[in-house]
Amino acid sequence: MISDLILEVESRVRETREKRYENQPNGYELGMQLLFATQEHVSALKDIDSQEKLISEKVIDHLATEILQCGIDYFLTTKDNPNFSEANALEVLNSAKSLTNNSQIKQRVDENVQGIADWIRTQAYRYNQNKLYNFSRIMLNTAFAFMTCDGHIHKKEIDLIRKITTENELFKGINIDVELDALIMGINAMGLEFLKDYFKMVDSAELTEHEELQLAEMAIKTLLADQRLDYNEKKFFKIFRSLLNVTDKQIKDYVPDIADEFFERDIFSHSYLSQLFDDYFGNMSIPSFRKLNQREDIGVS
Repeated sequence: MISDLILEVESRVRETREKRYENQPNGYELGMQLLFATQEHVSALKDIDSQEKLISEKVIDHLATEILQCGIDYFLTTKDNPNFSEANALEVLNSAKSLTNNSQIKQRVDENVQGIADWIRTQAYRYNQNKLYNFSRIMLNTAFAFMTCDGHIHKKEIDLIRKITTENELFKGINIDVELDALIMGINAMGLEFLKDYFKMVDSAELTEHEELQLAEMAIKTLLADQRLDYNEKKFFKIFRSLLNVTDKQIKDYVPDIADEFFERDIFSHSYLSQLFDDYFGNMSIPSFRKLNQREDIGVS
């Protein structure tokens, strides 16, 4: 009786292993099929209370190890695919853990579960970074930052951003109003920290000269859209300007008729920039902005 159970389980383990070698991405299905196919066998083997108990435990360990490997192979071969399921990978691994009392196998399961968690966390970070440093989004964040840096959102600024993004292929497929409302929610939640994060984004992004010039043009046009330029906006632009590598002449050539007040000469020493940064953020406050669909003067595009 016991020998028959052992032979049946070992046979199914070998069969699953062969199938796994041939089709590793199918590890989830293979692992779960093996688990369900041997449930009654495992239950019977665990009930054994005799000298053959050690043998039965060893067989169960072989079974758990194969199911664990099915989960590992599934993860490794499908994690970069759109149809990858973290839940499926964890289900197989945890099923293997539930079968055995072997501390080494349990530890291996825990280590692989942690590995999946680390990968998921890294993927989320990479996704956010890619989204953050996507140039079209840096452009939109630039327009938004310069629109809000004076503590107001003017209808003319919204109209300008809508016009620029509609005409620019860079923003094809992006719902600008939805993105702007998301940014409004962000700045309402974070306040001035939102604008500090914007500067960190520009400073960290690897931009070409042409991209820097495009950002400068977007910043200047947004600042001038409401036909007023206050001292805080000038300070904000100076901080932004210090993060660019292009020259004043390049900006002037790219943005014709730009006012000289944007290029008042300053030596951007570390102490000067620190003082400029502290001066702006120490004296500025950001109100809570209404979303676009809550403003009758703006409307929905």
